[in-house]
Amino acid sequence: MNTFSGRSQFVSRWPIFLVSAVLLFCLWVLLTSPSLSRAQSAVWLGVFVSLAATLAAMIYLRDLEGQDTFRSWQLIVITMWIWTMAVGIVALVWILTSSPLTSPSIVNLLELAGYLAAFTALIAYPIFQPERFGRLRAGLDMAILIISILALAWLVLIEPIIEANIMLPHRLFWLALAPVADSILLVLAFRLALLVREPVEQRALLFLVIGFLFLFISDVSSSYLQLQREGAGGGLGDASWMLGIICMGLALRTMSLGSLSAGEGSITEKVQQRSLRVEQLLPIIFTYIVVGFIVVDWRISGEINWVGIAWAAILILLLFARQGVIGGQQEMRQYAALINATSDMAFICDGQGRVQFSNPSLRSAVGENDDLRIEEFVRMDVDIEHVIAEAKHTGWSGEVSVLDAAESYFPALLSLQPLRDPRRAEILLAGTAHDLTAIRKREDELRIALDEIDTARHELAELNQELENKVQDRTIELEKTVSDLEKLNQELTTLDRLKSEFVALVSHELRAPLTNIRGGIEVVLSGTPDLPDSANESLKLVNAETVRLSRFVEMILDLSALEAGRFHLEIGPVHINEMIGVVLGRFGNHEVTKRIQIDIPKDIPAVMADSSALESICFHLIDNSLKYAPDGEIRISAALESEMIYVRVEDEGPGIPADEQESVFDMFHRLDATDAREVYGHGLGLPMVARLVQAMGGEVGIEEEYKHGVHIWFSLPTARSEAN
Repeated sequence: MNTFSGRSQFVSRWPIFLVSAVLLFCLWVLLTSPSLSRAQSAVWLGVFVSLAATLAAMIYLRDLEGQDTFRSWQLIVITMWIWTMAVGIVALVWILTSSPLTSPSIVNLLELAGYLAAFTALIAYPIFQPERFGRLRAGLDMAILIISILALAWLVLIEPIIEANIMLPHRLFWLALAPVADSILLVLAFRLALLVREPVEQRALLFLVIGFLFLFISDVSSSYLQLQREGAGGGLGDASWMLGIICMGLALRTMSLGSLSAGEGSITEKVQQRSLRVEQLLPIIFTYIVVGFIVVDWRISGEINWVGIAWAAILILLLFARQGVIGGQQEMRQYAALINATSDMAFICDGQGRVQFSNPSLRSAVGENDDLRIEEFVRMDVDIEHVIAEAKHTGWSGEVSVLDAAESYFPALLSLQPLRDPRRAEILLAGTAHDLTAIRKREDELRIALDEIDTARHELAELNQELENKVQDRTIELEKTVSDLEKLNQELTTLDRLKSEFVALVSHELRAPLTNIRGGIEVVLSGTPDLPDSANESLKLVNAETVRLSRFVEMILDLSALEAGRFHLEIGPVHINEMIGVVLGRFGNHEVTKRIQIDIPKDIPAVMADSSALESICFHLIDNSLKYAPDGEIRISAALESEMIYVRVEDEGPGIPADEQESVFDMFHRLDATDAREVYGHGLGLPMVARLVQAMGGEVGIEEEYKHGVHIWFSLPTARSEAN
């Protein structure tokens, strides 16, 4: 949708018409020689262009009503009207007298009035400068820029003309007025374009910059022609002046479009920072230009320009003042940021309690109010006037109630301290109010919690008393139970000792008869070869059982000695290869031993062990595999690991369940506890192995290979480690 619907086609397309007319005029200037008719045409075209651009600008100005920048743009339109009137007077005089006006004239006064209006528009242009020091610094920046341009105009243009006595001073003033004023407007407009935050506003100001640049070119051209006494008008300078007026109208058009269309957002932070850095450097750059020109002129001419030195001194002093203001501004911003960031309500009031400054926390709590007094938002038990009077002398602090924007009160701690300024007779008060709502809430919660704790403490005391009574009763029962257990333990200890003594006694008493029986049977078998086969077989069976009983008795005696700590071990180096050979010789039966596969390195170190104990360990392990794994291979291996010899006996029998692997090392424990046993045994072999290995400083264990045979291992230290 066209934002200019309802307006005439000329109003919406006037820039195209006017620029086209100016370009055609430029073409005419380039193709023809200077003449009176061309000069008159330039004047009348200038009147038309200026009047059209100014009328369009007035229409655009209506869209800016209510905005902060309306007054400044209104002054720009007034400037355009004044300059249009000046051009109209020039055209009217030319009609009446057939010759241009000479300076000074009423046209020069109108131009001066237009420049003053434009200066006022740019100087009063609203830029966000919240700090007083910020506004002061802006004033210093503009003063430095204006003085720098005036100094350059004096050094470059005015002073050389005065020294050459080319023109009278009053005519020189009017001759230099327009170019100098255009330069000042150009720089001030460029500075504003660097400071604004809205893209539309920046584009409008850039149109102003371009417009003032065209005006500067036009006025420099006109002044040069007047200086050369060649007359004026009908050249490209007039075209440049018309383009300048058009650009001023385009600036109003850009602002109008921005107010009628949706906002484009703000300039990006990165671009804005760059623009601000350039704006901060402008006064320094112009001061350096002036000082540099003075230095170069001195080096070329060899003479000191004392007027230039005065200009430079003024600029340098203003720069020092500017740096001081910047330093104060930075410190003020830090304090302001500290006050604005605090959550406490802070304000400054006069001696009558009228608030002059306040931070966002106070405004957020009590609402925005330009004429706020302490008594309007603070309620206290004492008289407010008495509090203010006391605060002026020694300060005052106390708890009050603050009325918030929702017409409700909340507790706060108010502190008022006097601010004395020697330059002012009136004493100001600095106030801070800390919201106590959260503290009061915490106090109430703490009070409730303390009441609950007190109630719980009484209940806990009652429960504690009940518990003490129950503990006392239970303690009596436990003391009685402990006494009974001590008696029972003593009885069990006595029974265990009697059992051990009985087993040892019985075993010792059985050893001699069994030995005699075994010897007698062997004598009968060897001395009577003509015994009947049945008698011979019976005697061999009796002899085998006698041997088995003898071994059983020996095992019981050895276990009893181990448990009683009376088993004597003679520890020394023993080669595991030799010991395995001795043990296999005890079995004798070739059919049995050929199932055994030995995988022991020949160079494996000797172990520190008792030879008979090690023989018993190996015998019981091999015997256990032969009994419980009647089929398959039995593998005996040994390896050196961390100065320990690990011996493994592996078979392919039914295996030991995981929950039984720790119990098999208990005395008389067997996997098959029923009477119908396929393999006869006493459950003493593995317990004997475990106790002998532990007695010699080793370990024994079973690898978890259930249903894949039994893998029993034991470890003993090497003779080499014992030597170290």
